[in-house]
Amino acid sequence: MIILGLDIGGANTKAAVIKFQDGKIEESISYIEYFPFWEKSITEIPIMLKRVVMNLKEKNSSLLINLDFIAVTITAELSDAFQTKREGLNTILNALDAVFDRQKLRFISTSNKFISFNEAQNNYSSISASNWVSTALFLGRFETNCILIDAGSTTVDLIPIFNSLPVSCGKTDIERLINHELIYTGGLRATIPSITHHVPYLGKSIRVSFEKFALIADVHRILGNISGAEYINDTADNRSKSLDDCYARLSRIICMDIESISKEDLKKIAEFIYDKQINIICREIKMFMDNLVTRFNEFDANPKFIITGVAADFLIRNTLVNLGYNNIINFEQITQIPNRVSSSAFAIAGALYYQLK
Repeated sequence: MIILGLDIGGANTKAAVIKFQDGKIEESISYIEYFPFWEKSITEIPIMLKRVVMNLKEKNSSLLINLDFIAVTITAELSDAFQTKREGLNTILNALDAVFDRQKLRFISTSNKFISFNEAQNNYSSISASNWVSTALFLGRFETNCILIDAGSTTVDLIPIFNSLPVSCGKTDIERLINHELIYTGGLRATIPSITHHVPYLGKSIRVSFEKFALIADVHRILGNISGAEYINDTADNRSKSLDDCYARLSRIICMDIESISKEDLKKIAEFIYDKQINIICREIKMFMDNLVTRFNEFDANPKFIITGVAADFLIRNTLVNLGYNNIINFEQITQIPNRVSSSAFAIAGALYYQLK
């Protein structure tokens, strides 16, 4: 069986094609496209989807020709390109219908099941922001009880899995935010004022400018947490992702420039911001765990954490270690998928396959 998995996010659309044989991944390819919905028109969405397919075909055309299903999860409906989530989902569903055979389309829902195109149209809220469900269902085939943490470019998902099923308190974004299961910070796109209002400079605590002068990706690039190739989103000033330009952008958050502040001082500022981001995640994980162990005491002693996403190691592994947890394993190691950046696309395809089996 061959399944195309699509994770259509507000900033990145991830795609993976998997050929399954006897319950195992026999062959796979993946592709990720930066497509900021807030900058695009409705007519560009099907063009983007066709471009994704063409890039996959260049890697292996035979897999695309013999597709059995297209498994889809959507989070782009939250983008301010749309006035409402209903509008966003209907627009994206129409684009998918224009590019793919609707009879092959399946959508993961917050009830842990895949539904058809027509069912998705009639119950749009059930498929809204449900990418975490498919990732958890796929992992549940390999791990019975664990805590999955997916740290992407924009957000961090905390998903408890018990008896191979996700047992999150929340289903919607707002419910998950309330229950500390969704943290709105990530490895690339977070703005500096969303993490801290002050940074150190010359022994003083300086209030930052509330402008989008720099992104957290600049901080992580300066600190060596990501490479230029891993800086997959647009920069704040549309200049390059070189270290010099990252330093220049960071200097502007305290109204300076690269000629008036040293790189040593900017690196100290970057380290401070990084620590603040870790602290945010640390507090959220603490509250999440306090709530989880009251519901499932199985997670009280030496719980197993499975981590994935572009920021898994430098945001999540470090945080968990700081909290005293040491049973930490990479999602890719357990599931045998080839890369973490597109893990959600592999997961949506895998989740559908195992549900069909």
